[in-house]
Amino acid sequence: MIVSEVPRELADLARADFVRSVAPQWAQAADAPFNVRRVTLRPGEITAEHNHHDLEVWVMLDGSGEVTWDGRRRVITAGDSVYLPPLAPHTLRNLSGDRPLSFFSLWWESLPALAAVHAERQVVERQGRPVLLLPSFPTPNGELHLGHLSGPFLNADACRRALLAAGERAALLLGTVGHQSQVSAAAQAEGVSFHELAERNTDAITEGLTAASVEWDVFVRPSEPAYPAMATAVFESLRDRGVLVRRTEPTNFCEPCDRFLLEAFVAGRCPHCGSDQTAGIECELCALPYHDRDLVDPSCSTCGTAAVQRPLTRYFLPLEPLRDRLTDYLRGTAMHGRLRAYVERVLAKPLPDLPVSIPAEHGIPIHVEDAEGPAGQRMYSAFELTARFLVALDGLTGGWESYARRENPRTVLFFGFDNAFLRAFAFPAVLGAFTDALALPEALVCNDFYLLDGEKFSTGRKHAVWLREAAGSANADQLRLYLAATSPDVRRRDFTAQGYAEFVTGELIGRWQGLLDDVGGRIAERFGGTAPEAGGWHAEAERFYGQIKELASAATLDYLPGRFKPRAVVAAVSTLVRQAEDFAEVSADATPGSGLARTCAALELMAVRTLAMAITPLAPEAGGRIAAALGEDAIALDATPRWVRSGAGIKFPTDLFDHDTTIARGLK
Repeated sequence: MIVSEVPRELADLARADFVRSVAPQWAQAADAPFNVRRVTLRPGEITAEHNHHDLEVWVMLDGSGEVTWDGRRRVITAGDSVYLPPLAPHTLRNLSGDRPLSFFSLWWESLPALAAVHAERQVVERQGRPVLLLPSFPTPNGELHLGHLSGPFLNADACRRALLAAGERAALLLGTVGHQSQVSAAAQAEGVSFHELAERNTDAITEGLTAASVEWDVFVRPSEPAYPAMATAVFESLRDRGVLVRRTEPTNFCEPCDRFLLEAFVAGRCPHCGSDQTAGIECELCALPYHDRDLVDPSCSTCGTAAVQRPLTRYFLPLEPLRDRLTDYLRGTAMHGRLRAYVERVLAKPLPDLPVSIPAEHGIPIHVEDAEGPAGQRMYSAFELTARFLVALDGLTGGWESYARRENPRTVLFFGFDNAFLRAFAFPAVLGAFTDALALPEALVCNDFYLLDGEKFSTGRKHAVWLREAAGSANADQLRLYLAATSPDVRRRDFTAQGYAEFVTGELIGRWQGLLDDVGGRIAERFGGTAPEAGGWHAEAERFYGQIKELASAATLDYLPGRFKPRAVVAAVSTLVRQAEDFAEVSADATPGSGLARTCAALELMAVRTLAMAITPLAPEAGGRIAAALGEDAIALDATPRWVRSGAGIKFPTDLFDHDTTIARGLK
């Protein structure tokens, strides 16, 4: 007999031989056909969210806890057992404040079970709740370039179109950032007022987005009259409830300019990675947050003078007291692997305080009582994000709070990796502290920088392809498709004029348009220009149908906010086009007028229809023209491929894409 004891008291955790996770003494002797460990959680401790391909069972030995599995929660106590199928993220929290929680974790591998669960997870479940898509609002210190479009704006627009095509309710909330020091610095350099520059650039931003076929449901301008009151309401609520703190600390200061050096007015190197790409309170390169005073070799970005330290009283939002809530939220939120690794890096250290007020000329006024330094300050732009969201939601619904409680909307954020801290930590912290009417964002869609000829797009250095000059009605679709095909969805990727030209002429015109021309020609020649009804099948037809299904499944799944990856959709379309080329060689041998010939032609039309369905969120004009050629007003996004109606007249457009691949690169 072998007995393995279980820690039951706090004193057991202090024993020299205590181990948090260990195989019981009988495990090796039993030679069981599964793995097993005894795990003990301290009071309040939670396991790191994880998933795996194994099947797992937890057997509760002592204590009580809360298990989360794929977003579901359940309280369990000693004697309970929990089966955890593969792939779904799960955690266990000890609910006790004074008693350990101990359990057996048993796991084993079953590839058939893994395959079955994987298949189940490919089925899309529509929730019926409206989806609010919130890309990072652009800063109106300049107009947009292709680097901007390739990230949050194209992604949010494509996601909105896909959700609507799938029958969901979705709205894209957009605007420009209200008050950022980058706008102040740019206005100072141009010799114009803050609001003149912000409004002028906002006009240019909306023109560029329209030229690129980006649609929105509401747009909040810098001059939006409801905005200051909303921002002030958020600030006063958190201040009056003691969520904010007022603190005096040494702050970078430029003596020649007589200015505290914050945001765009300070230069220095990141204390984490040494990069000089610092802005605000997070590094553009590593994205890790830092305190203003921790910048290495800080200096004035205006005159270059080395900074000195002067005391300054400001408001802050401490994030460390919100750690548990932020941890629970982030570990249950959909995001790609790189962002999740970043989140865990931030959570591994004490969370920084979020500045709420700064000395600045422009912005929402905040009075700091008993201040050292200026008492009249302005709201920090990152703290404003919640108010911008609520004003946009007000503009969409006429009343954000009643709408939120009635509809319980889902929210999805789209942002660049350099803004990961502000979107993943700061925004949910402020929103969650202000109201419980809105659920925190359920998915975080993050992209890295898009490069131009191997270097970062830069408004300041004029190294850019400006959106208003590059995009237009003739080429918006193909530009969007190329940006999606080369999307910096996880890592940096490069835009080159040569790559764009080769993609358009070789892939879009040479193969995609070529497929339409070939299929349309065969339908005209063999079936009088009308869609046939399928007849008999052979092995090649079955294989091709399966390949069409793969594209339909990819499009349905990879536009979902929780696993958004349009680059994968473009790749899947290109794959099906090549498979259709191969299938055409088979269909050419079918006896004219036979059932097999009809099936081959009907499958080719199904493939074209599925292609149109897949590309419409990215190329709405091209997708719409193909749908019209198939006799449909629009094609719903569906994982099940559909036939083209037999008898429908078929005549595909021959000019789906523009042969002119010139990209204007102007200086502004």
